[in-house]
Amino acid sequence: MIVLFRSIVLLSCFFLASCVSKETNYKISQGDVFGTYYRLQIDSDNDFSKQIDSVFTAIDKAANSYVDHSEISSFNKTGILKKPSPTFLKMLTQAKNYYKTSNGYFSPSLYPIIKYWKEDFKNKSQIDSTTVDSLLKLTSFNNVAFNTNEVRALKKGVKIDLSAMGEGYALDAIASILDKAEVLNYMVEIGGEMKCKGKNSANKVWQVGIENPEIPISQRGDSLMKIVKLNHMALSTSGNYRKFYTDKSGNKYAHILDSKTGYTIKSNLLSVSLLSKSSTTADALATACMSMGIKQAMTFIEETPEIEGFLIFQKDGKLKTWQSNNFPE
Repeated sequence: MIVLFRSIVLLSCFFLASCVSKETNYKISQGDVFGTYYRLQIDSDNDFSKQIDSVFTAIDKAANSYVDHSEISSFNKTGILKKPSPTFLKMLTQAKNYYKTSNGYFSPSLYPIIKYWKEDFKNKSQIDSTTVDSLLKLTSFNNVAFNTNEVRALKKGVKIDLSAMGEGYALDAIASILDKAEVLNYMVEIGGEMKCKGKNSANKVWQVGIENPEIPISQRGDSLMKIVKLNHMALSTSGNYRKFYTDKSGNKYAHILDSKTGYTIKSNLLSVSLLSKSSTTADALATACMSMGIKQAMTFIEETPEIEGFLIFQKDGKLKTWQSNNFPE
């Protein structure tokens, strides 16, 4: 299964009110990127803006499927790309690894069928079974071959989308810049995905809140399901926050696309939050877990040493949570 609509993750980085005034000791920068926002808090007087902008530019040129001149758009149009950039090649290599690790639940090549459903989701009666069957044949990431010389589609019509790991990849790249500069304390956030190191301006370990998916956006941060301390760790949440529907019994379900059949099914798994040393890993595998459903996601998280997980789901009309054995209390 694959999540049909991946919403902006809703994590909140917060501090005690008494400590807010001290936050000005850290250099803060923020702005727009990848159709969302970014925010950095850094315990350093150095200016990293040019290096950080270069990270965003490299990812945008490599993997922005919304602009015609990007590498991924060129590949999607022609099925071949000569001399891929190091950024695009590294993202593809990592994507292949996550595809294998997740048994195909994370797959950038599901893009054609997801796009088809997005376009016709409101008119499900118009979904054509022949089209679905045809698109399913293109969804294996094994249909994409790549090396330093070229990226090639092994079947006509194969298209890919790397947006489910782009924010995580950017976080890791920025964190690497800060680590090399020996910055001891920082928080980097892109669209709610976060990576933290050291302590905040109040000299406390960074804390991140995972929000209740039932709380309206206007009350964002008023109700947290979990508070997590982050040090040398990343946290990513994937889910259908506030994009679920409710049945007659009061049970909430998310819109999920079953990658095995190509049709939508309902899932009561509303949110998956993953901890990992790698932001890219947390980002990609959170998407994969959301696609698996509750039981399979639980098993996958416990059996994958690189991650710890926290799930929010509906059961008997009530909101429930689960966390892996080593997820911090």
